[in-house]
Amino acid sequence: MHIPRSLQAITLLLATTVLAQDDNNEESDRDSGNTGAVVSGTASSASASTSASASSDIASASSVTSGSASASASASAAVLATSASSSVAASQTSSTVTLKLAKKYVGQDFMNDFDYFTDDDPTSGYVNYISKSAAQSQGLIDVQANNVFYMAADATNVPTGRGRDSIRISSKNKYADGVYILDLNHMPVGCGTWPAFWTVTKSGWPKGGEIDILEGANGLPLSGSPAYNATTGLSTNPNPQIYNVAALHTSDTCTLNGQTYMDGQIGEWQCSAYLTGNTGCGVKMTGVNNGSYGGPVNGVGGGWYAMWRDVENSGGIYVWFWPRNSANVPEDVKNANTATTNVANWGIPNANMTVPACKSDFNNHNIIFDLTFCGDYAGATYASSGCPGSCATFVRSNPAAFSEAYWSLNSLRIYNASGKPASGDGLSKGAIAGIVVAVVAALVLAVIVYLRFKKTRKNRHLVEEATLTEEPIPPTAKGPYAFLASRKPRLGPTKLAPGRTANHFLEGETPTASYGRTPMGSSEDIKLAEATYRPHGGNSSWIG
Repeated sequence: MHIPRSLQAITLLLATTVLAQDDNNEESDRDSGNTGAVVSGTASSASASTSASASSDIASASSVTSGSASASASASAAVLATSASSSVAASQTSSTVTLKLAKKYVGQDFMNDFDYFTDDDPTSGYVNYISKSAAQSQGLIDVQANNVFYMAADATNVPTGRGRDSIRISSKNKYADGVYILDLNHMPVGCGTWPAFWTVTKSGWPKGGEIDILEGANGLPLSGSPAYNATTGLSTNPNPQIYNVAALHTSDTCTLNGQTYMDGQIGEWQCSAYLTGNTGCGVKMTGVNNGSYGGPVNGVGGGWYAMWRDVENSGGIYVWFWPRNSANVPEDVKNANTATTNVANWGIPNANMTVPACKSDFNNHNIIFDLTFCGDYAGATYASSGCPGSCATFVRSNPAAFSEAYWSLNSLRIYNASGKPASGDGLSKGAIAGIVVAVVAALVLAVIVYLRFKKTRKNRHLVEEATLTEEPIPPTAKGPYAFLASRKPRLGPTKLAPGRTANHFLEGETPTASYGRTPMGSSEDIKLAEATYRPHGGNSSWIG
């Protein structure tokens, strides 16, 4: 059967598009969390120069697409009202959707509902990630009073091999759009530390996306603490990171919109992991008094970090932080037993990362907590933070300096529309639409194939029927049985008259002339031939 080339091309194109949109079938170790150059917590002139240069390049590129950026900004305003002021009223957050609790992690849940990563650090850190059983035996993970989960790096031994023992955990469940609220008492600090709380696709990174909710490097312990005192050789005026950096990493060449509805500071506009050294696009959360990362947060007993992922609707990802001593913490954030939440009353976000052109770049994510040392981020910003010597040497030689390199978590809650975790890697709306189109095209192709087959079969049947019923005029008979032998060589019994042969007349048969032709041969032969070959219900036309 012939299939039009145009239809073949369309089917191939649809299939290729679907495969390209969800090519996440292999486990990948490539995940980053590397926002080191996005916005460094340090204010060295070198990093400032680099940031300014990157911003200049992005600004130059953005001039080409100012029209589309304006349209995207208008779309973003449908979810979060745009304002040049950082004192915009909370009512300008227009979401009215109440989300339901999908999962709450407390205490033992961090032991049982997370996987413990033990491979080499994909960000080149000086770290030895250990198993759950090893961490328990060394006292590096524990459920403490009030169901508080404790997770720390080793602060006793001089490491060998891959680096200092530490923990990296990844949630067994996956989640997509919704609200994520972390209630913590303490985050890891110390020269060379690089802690992060983030979400990422399990397979095929950077396809599927990455969202860094809480991340930083080289944050210092509070002055006068044992860990601070063990950090000998600090510069006279150290410059540790004190502001959290929220960031995105994508596979597409998408950029942040020119959003103003936030009180943070954009450090990098380009989100692609393939550009700008995988810094991603990020926002430094500078709108929090006294700091949103490291020592200042630990000094007030921690606080709440919240992320609203609204990719499918607005293409936006928004992050808030409230320190423990804040008087403005929303009740549904502060109360760990809240069954529902709504961001409408949360006020202006500290980070607004809106990328409506890249909605399809984020699928279902696992949640990760980790603590590495040095590596792509902490190593790159180590010297500018005022930390002593080289990063790996300090981390290896000063175990006491890491007595505050630990997480202390009260709870982690995830809210979404369904009130349930996601399943699988998930498909974006674009991928689902591609699959639907491909299925429809396949059905259309199947119908075409069936109709062609049916038509061919019918034509074949008609040809066979015509062949059976057609009675072309034979050549002039040269003898009484010559034409009989050439037209009907059957010699056995007939089906119409069992027990008789072609030499017998059938009951009721009367030989007649046909179409004015004159039969040839003897009268007995002609009678026999006419009776045998005359079609039922009509005259014979074969006699010449």
